[in-house]
Amino acid sequence: MKTLFDQTKQNALYLMTVVCIMFAASLSALAIPPAQVARTAAVQTITAACSLGFPFPPAPGNCPSFNPFVSVTEPATVTPVIVTWSADYNTTGTSVLGLSLNGGPCNAFGPFTLQEPQLTAGSNSITVATTHQWVVLPSDGLVAGKNLFFLCGGGYEAVQTINIGFSTLTVQTQ
Repeated sequence: MKTLFDQTKQNALYLMTVVCIMFAASLSALAIPPAQVARTAAVQTITAACSLGFPFPPAPGNCPSFNPFVSVTEPATVTPVIVTWSADYNTTGTSVLGLSLNGGPCNAFGPFTLQEPQLTAGSNSITVATTHQWVVLPSDGLVAGKNLFFLCGGGYEAVQTINIGFSTLTVQTQ
């Protein structure tokens, strides 16, 4: 009887060990590699105009890039990625925000406006928080291997100043 109990106890310990290893592996699988997440805390100031490929001057690609930037390595069969940017900001007028993929022009892969914050009664801050999320497809220029994503932007149809505070940029594969 004691032998059966010892064997059951040993099997239970093995099972618990396997469950713990699987749990630990699953948690690390949810982690984002360091190159795929970037954060800035220093205030950045961008003063420029930006067209994001729209038909008014300046020409597409003349939007300045700014920090942070991230990268992701795509397999031989390229799949869509999700790029998310969250930040505190203020701007002197309506501005646009996009992504430069692999050094290409500044493009809108989804929502692109940064509205001028309005001071509300009882508030003493004109800084607001925003989150933009874009889905970048293989047809947008993703390549097998390393892909770099830079934030870019400026004033919509006119020079504006954008002040960006704390911000986080991530890129995730599916």
